[in-house]
Amino acid sequence: DWLLPKIPDDISYERGSLACCGLGPSYGAFELMGLVAGQTVLITGLGPVGLGAIVNARARGAKVIAVESFPWRVDRALQMGAAAVLHPRDPSNVSRIKELSKGLGVDCALDCSGTVAGQRLCIDAARRKGKVAFVGECHDELAIRISPDMIRKGLTLIGSWHYNLAHFNGIMQVIRTSPLIDLLVSHTMPMRDVEEAFRLQASGECGKVILRPWGE
Repeated sequence: DWLLPKIPDDISYERGSLACCGLGPSYGAFELMGLVAGQTVLITGLGPVGLGAIVNARARGAKVIAVESFPWRVDRALQMGAAAVLHPRDPSNVSRIKELSKGLGVDCALDCSGTVAGQRLCIDAARRKGKVAFVGECHDELAIRISPDMIRKGLTLIGSWHYNLAHFNGIMQVIRTSPLIDLLVSHTMPMRDVEEAFRLQASGECGKVILRPWGE
């Protein structure tokens, strides 16, 4: 328990929980990539972590291009201010992303899908000397072409899990001030409805689902 920071008094338990697997992975990745206002970021996969990445990116003033197939999550991403949401099976995604980023490609790319296709799109759509981070768990093999991907393009590839505890106050400030937090959490349920919560999560028709163990 000595490792756990205390949730500030002005932040509820529900919102404080978003610092874990809601906002945490992308917050840490954006810190490592140095995402700043005015840049364009690609986010592949819009589950709760990907939608949380939109919250963090918009809090930094970045333009968001996203990739997702579930209609509910596509709509939610657009509500959150994503400039465009592309379908993962569209073969023209790389060219479309470049059109949306002044022909250069994105400054930063974040894979939240945990798929080789999502990871590959991040690499292909990043600009020269761009930065790519992976936070979606994946045990399949990604083929990286050293010359075109790394040497000639000059990419920086980053693996990131969550965020450093030194950034705790920063992520709390996002929770405290972002107008998109209520759009990230789509459902709150009592713990007794855990099976329904898992079915809902698997359906793709939701954002972050919060279970309340202490009551209704």
